[in-house]
Amino acid sequence: MALPPEATDGRTNLLGDVRDLGVAMHRTSAYVASADRVQTVDLTTGRVVGVARPHGKSLGKDSDATAPFLIADGTVVVTPFLVVQPGSGTQSSSTTLEVIATTPETGEVAWSTVLLIPREWAQRDSSAPRASVVGFAAGTVILTVHTGYNAMTVGVDVTTHQLRWTAQNIQLGAVTAQAAVGVDIREGFGPDVVVGLDPATGQETWRAEKTASTSVASAGPSLVRVRGYADGGQHFDQLRNPDTGKVQADVPKGLENVSCPYDQAETLVCAVPSSIVALDSTSGKELWRLKDGQADGRSAPQVTASWHGRIYTRVSSTSAVTLDARSGKDMPTGPKIAPVLVNEYQGLVLVDRELLAYPTGG
Repeated sequence: MALPPEATDGRTNLLGDVRDLGVAMHRTSAYVASADRVQTVDLTTGRVVGVARPHGKSLGKDSDATAPFLIADGTVVVTPFLVVQPGSGTQSSSTTLEVIATTPETGEVAWSTVLLIPREWAQRDSSAPRASVVGFAAGTVILTVHTGYNAMTVGVDVTTHQLRWTAQNIQLGAVTAQAAVGVDIREGFGPDVVVGLDPATGQETWRAEKTASTSVASAGPSLVRVRGYADGGQHFDQLRNPDTGKVQADVPKGLENVSCPYDQAETLVCAVPSSIVALDSTSGKELWRLKDGQADGRSAPQVTASWHGRIYTRVSSTSAVTLDARSGKDMPTGPKIAPVLVNEYQGLVLVDRELLAYPTGG
């Protein structure tokens, strides 16, 4: 079954590889985010069963949309939209963040919340804002909005659907059960400071040293990844404890510009051309490395996805191999095609720039 074309529009390169999918999966449904709507797709039939739209004119392009987020208890799918609310009389138009929660599988709107983007942002920065749902903790769905020189993070109560807290100048990168971790951008003037927030209140719980060009990314439930430049210009790339900000491990050399997605089990999987590196998601320790030209004759295939201890890879356009995430060894059985997104029910495979759904055995 094919997903709607918005799932891949503007998200594939000349080689046919996909990036930053605005798609999430839960059981046998997929949720496809665009700039002005979120579509709920029944993957067993390919039918769009629900469409939810924000009010007002949407900003950006479909390829700017970030993936919908299924909160931890599975009751709603949350999608952020940036929209322009038209002015009236002497009142000028405004930019708002509209948060829409839909019911899984049906796509019906469960609730929505509208939050105003500060008007002074437009005076400081001409770039369009970007918004994403970073995570869910303590009954709060946490979103971040940013431009080149502005940022804020908000917590929305999933029971009352009201704004619970706002953290100005914080561009959030990761949420765990006990912490929300991001960068205080100091109103775009720097230096940056990595901070930890209480996800229930938005109150700061720790603050690290001053840095520059800093970014924070999720690295599973036990670690966050922090990259940037220390005072003096030395580059760092570290895995830190989200509850304290303390450094747990350095990311191995050669992975500076490489994402290392969590496989939803125990492993961070880092893939670069001609090399795959696996890290333990609790300690940050390197587990194994597979690279071209090894003495045993093995070569590193192209990683397409990782999930629950399995790494899905493509050896060629017609050949796929599944690796064990903890050992790096070839698994005796696996799918004949390499999915780019997978769960226990379905795998999404990119074929001629179109996402097709296939049932999976787990």
